[in-house]
Amino acid sequence: MKLTEQRLKQIIKEEIVAFQNHQIEEGDDGEEIMQAITDVPEAASAIADKIKPEIEKLAEPSGLDPLVLAQAVAALLTAD
Repeated sequence: MKLTEQRLKQIIKEEIVAFQNHQIEEGDDGEEIMQAITDVPEAASAIADKIKPEIEKLAEPSGLDPLVLAQAVAALLTAD
């Protein structure tokens, strides 16, 4: 089945309406969710600052670039 541009637009409109209806039902939860989303970068930065010395310490004897090790750690933390 081919998805036409018109059908795609209709699906998007339906999803927007469903989302808006859900927001109305949920009340102020949307504000909490948005606040949580805006807090994520700050929290991630704090975590990165906290583990940076540990990563540098672990990378030193192995000869790995600390950035490479940090990327590996980040990949492990975000893997499904």
